[in-house]
Amino acid sequence: MRKLLTAGVILGVTAMQLAALPTAAVAQSSDEPLAILVPGGGTYSRPITTDSDLAQQFFDQGLRMAWSFYFPESIASYQEATRLDPDSPMPYFGLAHAAGPNPNSRYAGMPDDPQGTGLDAIREALRRIDSATPREQDMIRALFVLYNKDAIMDTRERDFAFVDAMRKLHEKYPNDPDIGAMFAAGFMNTTRWDYWEKDGTARPGTEEAQFALEAAMRAEHDHPGANHLYIHLMEASGQPELAMPAAQKLESTVPISGHMVHMPGHIYLRVGEYEKAIDINERSQIVDLQFAELWGDTNFPNIGTYPLSHKMHAPHALDFVRYASMLQGSYAQASEAAQRGAASVGTAPEAVNRGEKRVVHSWVVDKVFGKWDKLLSSEQSHKGTPYLDGMWSYVTGSANIAKGNLAAADAALVHIREMAVDPKVDTTGVSPTSASQILTLAGFALEGEIKEARGDLDGAIAAYARAVEIEDTNSYTEPPDWSQSMRLYLGAAQLDAGQAAEAEATFRQDLEWKQQSGWSTFGLQQAIEAQGRSAEAVIVKRQFESFWRNADVTLSRAHL
Repeated sequence: MRKLLTAGVILGVTAMQLAALPTAAVAQSSDEPLAILVPGGGTYSRPITTDSDLAQQFFDQGLRMAWSFYFPESIASYQEATRLDPDSPMPYFGLAHAAGPNPNSRYAGMPDDPQGTGLDAIREALRRIDSATPREQDMIRALFVLYNKDAIMDTRERDFAFVDAMRKLHEKYPNDPDIGAMFAAGFMNTTRWDYWEKDGTARPGTEEAQFALEAAMRAEHDHPGANHLYIHLMEASGQPELAMPAAQKLESTVPISGHMVHMPGHIYLRVGEYEKAIDINERSQIVDLQFAELWGDTNFPNIGTYPLSHKMHAPHALDFVRYASMLQGSYAQASEAAQRGAASVGTAPEAVNRGEKRVVHSWVVDKVFGKWDKLLSSEQSHKGTPYLDGMWSYVTGSANIAKGNLAAADAALVHIREMAVDPKVDTTGVSPTSASQILTLAGFALEGEIKEARGDLDGAIAAYARAVEIEDTNSYTEPPDWSQSMRLYLGAAQLDAGQAAEAEATFRQDLEWKQQSGWSTFGLQQAIEAQGRSAEAVIVKRQFESFWRNADVTLSRAHL
């Protein structure tokens, strides 16, 4: 039986305000199902006020898909729940939650609720609020704060008002995992992945979000949202291993979501589990194909803030396969993934999210693995933007150095620096690190290679050190916008200059972020040997051989 309950005024929403809300056509009457129940969609359930068992099941699927960041699938599920029980408020609440901002949309700079779907949905939930339980009423009113522009016009002020509202709910219901996860997500929306200082210490608010997610996971060990968000919160910290339990169980929470299969890779990359990162990201693509077979060729409702779905996730998984394979020294696997990623952008990469980066990464893989003849005999596959043209000069400039053509490398360096200051350089959507910053970094990197080739080791070390400084200020993202650590070049040049102790420090610092990287471990071994610590070098050599077990390239220094 549906509960008929009336709550008092919470969070500034009065009965008069509810009566004044305009009607929204979120739920449309239809006899045709708007979604299906997908096998393998997980088991987490949040019982809601409804007379329909099927509406409950579609609500649960919508919630699990929202916590999986597959928002079109989530919205379709919530729409079906509203069709099955148009009088229940919580499917509308879920629809508003799924249609709103999330940490990824804020990070990408996407407009919130561009079609007004979320606002319409939360208004429909408010209209039905008298039939909700007291806790449901609290959740509906709290989410309305995020959408209530009449009360708070400024988006950032409204974000923090929503965080405050969710903090109060978390204090009131400390063992409710959805409330805890929503509270943490609200905070994460305000910072756009900028949760940690460069030294790994927490920025203001991060620890509170961390504790909220940990409380949610204690209350519900396999909560899909809390485990998912915890990975995102902790991946850039100084202790990413704290999220290993979440990484190890996340896939089982929503097995049919390719994104949830992929997500542990964010932690596996940080802790050096590269084989696992490759395996799950290959598997995530298979899972998304299975999802497509189950659901059929359906156009999902792209009416929310963030459009990620099983139909468009594969290129991101390929990014992880490429990068993890590079760190393992596997050219064949890295190149294959990079080529597939580049092929996904079509003929206009600047028009595709991350499109230019995926094209460039396919070139960079050839540079990292010393495929100089291939680079110099190939035509530039995509051109016409400062970023594409500048990065092509970077990889071919390096190839010309390897072939002894320093004049061509000099010309490439001039071109890179022209592109870095081109008025259009930052207008094509390269992000999160700007195209101008990446090209500036590339300029110092190539300058170092040129000076090293001419025997100016002091000049090379200075250029590489400047490149390292810039790389350290790049915006956080996984995989990183700059694929090959500049510390490999700095450390190798320091070794050649007889600065073995400095090189050791450089390689050790690189390994703090890229644990079990064979490239930097090889450099570390050389630096230790150069200082006469033979016994220690033997141990590091064994580590290198283990880390390099899947490699198809032989090293003589920390980079090729």
